[in-house]
Amino acid sequence: MKKVVLLFLFFAAFAKAKAQNEIMLHLAPRLGSAVFSLNQTVEHPSGSYQLKFTRFEYYISEIKITHDGGQVAPITGLHLLVRPALDSMYSLGQMPSVQNVEAITFSVGVEQAFNHLDPAIYPASDPLSPQNPAMQWGWTAGYRFAAIEGEAGTNLGQHFEIHALGDANYKTQTISTDAEQAAPDMKMIHIIADYSQVVKSITLSSGLVVHSTSGAAVTLLNNFKNLVFTAETSSAVIDPAFAGAFAVSPNPAKDVAPQLRFSLPAGNEYEMTVTDLTGKIVARRSLSAGENQSVLLEKMPTSGLYFVYLWQNARPVAVEKLVILN
Repeated sequence: MKKVVLLFLFFAAFAKAKAQNEIMLHLAPRLGSAVFSLNQTVEHPSGSYQLKFTRFEYYISEIKITHDGGQVAPITGLHLLVRPALDSMYSLGQMPSVQNVEAITFSVGVEQAFNHLDPAIYPASDPLSPQNPAMQWGWTAGYRFAAIEGEAGTNLGQHFEIHALGDANYKTQTISTDAEQAAPDMKMIHIIADYSQVVKSITLSSGLVVHSTSGAAVTLLNNFKNLVFTAETSSAVIDPAFAGAFAVSPNPAKDVAPQLRFSLPAGNEYEMTVTDLTGKIVARRSLSAGENQSVLLEKMPTSGLYFVYLWQNARPVAVEKLVILN
């Protein structure tokens, strides 16, 4: 009987280990209602002139997950260097105790304990290692918490740079949100990041160069804290101007090639791409405009979470998550 109990406990522990949840953070980059991209011309939040970002980088650190009735799970030693892409995905690690996510807390910048260390001590793959262009200002000042550059004003004729730093400007925010069960062993927290808001109340029309712990640098970091991040209410990323529709089924797909079903307005060029969690494109296909069409997607070689993107005239307009269970 004792052997049976021990065997049962062994398999129970093994099953629990296999059921660990990987927590993913999905930052959906926006410029207002549009999908973010560098060198895209948009209105300044004041509405009085235009601007475009040519460089956009910032650090996130000291992430904490509030879950299951107010428990707080800190993620120690993790630093993210965010360079906004179509959809930025980051693994926060295995957290088997997290079942129901209630909020995420994080800081923009590098916490003081790490902010003044030598970047050379880190391996090249670490976000705190030397970067090109540089994100470390110096041992005394520490890292650039955010480095934002671009052009603004009449005919986009004025250059601006805001490099914000300083321990006193380390900002923390908490966002109430849940997590999507994106796969049997993966939960994903979806956050919208409206980067047009980082320069609110900062005048750029006459040009501006600030590498500082004060002035516009403080305003920018306060904007990160108060205006940029909100919980995403839908798992799909949709361009509001897109007039078509598409879906993937079956989803999850187990040992079958899923189908893409779509209705696309005429007069445009369309393409579908499938990416894995690293952003690598694993499938690509041109699509034709028309109503109630379908194509069979390639069968994905490995289980996991994929993203099926729809492109209209070389711009992303929609994305659906695809779970493969082989």
